[in-house]
Amino acid sequence: MSQFAAALGAAITTAGVGAVIIARSWPVPTGRHRSTRETADAALLRPVEALDQVEARCVVQDRDTLQLRLATGGTCCTECRHTTPTTTGD
Repeated sequence: MSQFAAALGAAITTAGVGAVIIARSWPVPTGRHRSTRETADAALLRPVEALDQVEARCVVQDRDTLQLRLATGGTCCTECRHTTPTTTGD
């Protein structure tokens, strides 16, 4: 019975090692197939606009938050992404 147990153990070990070799050689996604276009968050603000930061009152959250001054003249809240247009004195 001892030789049978040894042979059974060897067969199970061989099957396990074979399964590991097959699993490691299985093709996995590397991420190279993904698109190179910008994500939605990255497309919201240009890097130049992110440099001009000011703390101002957010009308949506009703408290002072960090705002980004946009090239178009408005501001954008960094937390809720609410954009406030410029007000003209005309």
